[in-house]
Amino acid sequence: MKSKLGKMFLILLLMIQIWGVYLLLPSGGVVSSQISLLILLFTSGMTTGIFVMSFYLDKSSSSLKMYKRELEKESITSTESTSQIKVLESKIEVLEKALQQALNK
Repeated sequence: MKSKLGKMFLILLLMIQIWGVYLLLPSGGVVSSQISLLILLFTSGMTTGIFVMSFYLDKSSSSLKMYKRELEKESITSTESTSQIKVLESKIEVLEKALQQALNK
């Protein structure tokens, strides 16, 4: 849901960038103060978009790193449990052989 909300927010910012220029233009012509206002709006919108996207990308990369760490922990845990099982199986074999030798005597 957060990704949909973020996408909608970015689309809204883009629409404001595109249609805001047409809404501010007068029908008679463009005055230099309006040009500076349009340039200011465009640059502020672009910097806002860059900051929002960098925040989103930073957040997604940190969550990806956390997921990788979790996978590494799980693989280490499974490796440890597998090695413990092998050690226990070898101990059982040794005990079975010792029991067989004790029973044969």
